[in-house]
Amino acid sequence: MISKKPKVIVLDRDLVQLICAYRIFDENLEISVSTRESEKFRNNAIKFGVTSISAGSRTEPGGYSALTEELEQFEINDNRTPEEIAEMVSTQGYEPVWKDWDIHYG
Repeated sequence: MISKKPKVIVLDRDLVQLICAYRIFDENLEISVSTRESEKFRNNAIKFGVTSISAGSRTEPGGYSALTEELEQFEINDNRTPEEIAEMVSTQGYEPVWKDWDIHYG
């Protein structure tokens, strides 16, 4: 895997500050947190108004098909299943909502 050095290092506290600023700026803004972030960060980011959180992600091209190569587009830092993420969301007093609109585009 070819790795490039990032131009800017964003610390967790910087990302939290950015999420809070976006939430204050626009209460309807979609804020997503991917599996790139750590389990600890994602567990706590829910409280700051995150609207979607990924789970069970595959990052290699064609990763959800039977024929895949091991070419990650980025490193996954939270490997929990969708069910485990839903449990975490529920435990914090929120209602998990599953993406279910694809059937309308078929």
